[in-house]
Amino acid sequence: MIPTFTLPIGFLALLALPVLVGIYLLRTRSRRYPVSSLMLWVNQKQARQGGLRIERLQTPLLFLLELLTIIFLALAIAAPIIRTSKGRTPLIIILDDSFSMRAGTGDSPRSRATKALGELLAPDGFNPLATPRYGTRFVLAGTEPRLLNEEAKSAGEAIDELVRWRCLSASADLDAAMTFAAALGDSKAIMLVVTDEPPEHPLESERIQWWSFGTSQSNMAFVNATRNPSESGERCLFEISNLSGNARTTELVVESVASEMGNSPVRLHHSTPEIRPMETHRVILNLPRQTPAIRAHIGEDSLSIDNNVVLIPQIRKPVHVEVRIQDQRLRSLVNDALEATKRSIAATTLPELIFLDQATLPDGLSGAWLMHILIEPRASAYLGPFVVNHTHPLTEGLSFNGVVWGAGTTEQIIGIPIITAGNVPLLTDTERFSGIREIRLRLRPDLSTLQTSPNWPALIWNLLEWRASELPGLVRSNLRLGDAAVLNIKAGVESIRIVSPSGDTHDQHVLEREVNVSAGEVGIYKVEAGIDEYTFASNALRQSESDLRSKASGRWGDWGDTMLERWGFRGFSWFFLLLAIAALTLHLILSKRET
Repeated sequence: MIPTFTLPIGFLALLALPVLVGIYLLRTRSRRYPVSSLMLWVNQKQARQGGLRIERLQTPLLFLLELLTIIFLALAIAAPIIRTSKGRTPLIIILDDSFSMRAGTGDSPRSRATKALGELLAPDGFNPLATPRYGTRFVLAGTEPRLLNEEAKSAGEAIDELVRWRCLSASADLDAAMTFAAALGDSKAIMLVVTDEPPEHPLESERIQWWSFGTSQSNMAFVNATRNPSESGERCLFEISNLSGNARTTELVVESVASEMGNSPVRLHHSTPEIRPMETHRVILNLPRQTPAIRAHIGEDSLSIDNNVVLIPQIRKPVHVEVRIQDQRLRSLVNDALEATKRSIAATTLPELIFLDQATLPDGLSGAWLMHILIEPRASAYLGPFVVNHTHPLTEGLSFNGVVWGAGTTEQIIGIPIITAGNVPLLTDTERFSGIREIRLRLRPDLSTLQTSPNWPALIWNLLEWRASELPGLVRSNLRLGDAAVLNIKAGVESIRIVSPSGDTHDQHVLEREVNVSAGEVGIYKVEAGIDEYTFASNALRQSESDLRSKASGRWGDWGDTMLERWGFRGFSWFFLLLAIAALTLHLILSKRET
């Protein structure tokens, strides 16, 4: 195999060859000088070497030896290496999968990196059947590292795997990917990081090279977009950031998405805001009820994926509630709190949540959650401090400063304590094997101020939100790229069908009633679960990825000599040094003979 010269600059030593030839070309005849005697001259022969007159080139053996010596030294300085084993070098390439790698119009960091990797993996021309010098595996560095392929068996197979490198992650955790790659490879494996930004710290290992293909650019991007129900309809928020060093103007257009029924888009908003450097412009829109999915877009620039946003209606599922409380005062308190939340619908058949003050459980629950409100005869008024489990869904936003809570005095009650006064549990939670929740609230209204404080409707609101989150349907309808849509499905559904924004379809097996669907593309997803169909939207909203100012190109790190030897390569400089020494030794012997 032809040696590979790792230090081609060493061939500059060949510039000494013209100098050597010039010495042999520049020869002159000696001049006659009268002297008084020749007795002091040891060598009376006429000198033939040196001078300013060009004569016919003579190539004695000494000249050839000197010529070869210079050539051998130049080859040694160029540091040639040869492969001494038949095995391939294990190579793990870490690919930055974040969407900033798509920046640019036609010449993105991803396209430049793909071309460079093709030259690395098939350096002698692309031959799909060629045996690669590297045993290549790819690791995608997204929010979590992921192995893209098993070891490629040919150069063409390795390059074909790059088609699945789509750069659609919301971020790239390169440190986690490098740790994953180090655990994946053996001690002989080398790593190559391909990204669009320089390394944050110097590379300390000889096993790693870092190739960056980014370009510093200005960019305008959506960094936040929300759509939530309001009292009059829906409210949308858009945030646009100017990620550059100059003030810029962009065009913002918001319109409804064309429906499958053939309805044309309707423009809902149009503006041309001027945004100062590194500032964020906010736009709030109030939409009427039953507004379909909407699309917002700004002017095109370096990165197109963050110039568009799709928002679909956030369906707030009402909870069917039945109140079976006998105590009239307590019944009135519960009904008033339910009416204030506007999240419940009165139901007598198939309720999803039942309020009751009975000690025995009702018949025919059919999956309904139970809220027991216990009015105990023997009770005390507790002023606190109260011990609150703030990680529980029922306690979000609650504060009991100055609240008087009247409840029973026994320290034992069924369920896991959520709120306690000393050792006395006031609110507990129990989950049955079937998934039904039983919440027990100990309350004496005549000894309490809890029901007159904001904590009372907030507690009922939290209960309804929690129950609604467990009903069939999506917990959230608008997500950021890379998030997972949480979908609760009806009992009996064994698999769901997911249709991505690009039209790809795949089935996902259901193990439990809660399913996570990864939002790996930008656009609208459809999920078919039995006879039900759900939709959610995914948008590229990540300011750190949209900010292209720190992107740069360059290469860092070196697979050093020690690593080369471990991969089956050996330095070949010593061979040419031996040849140079042999030529010089022969030159010395011949010079002695002539003298």
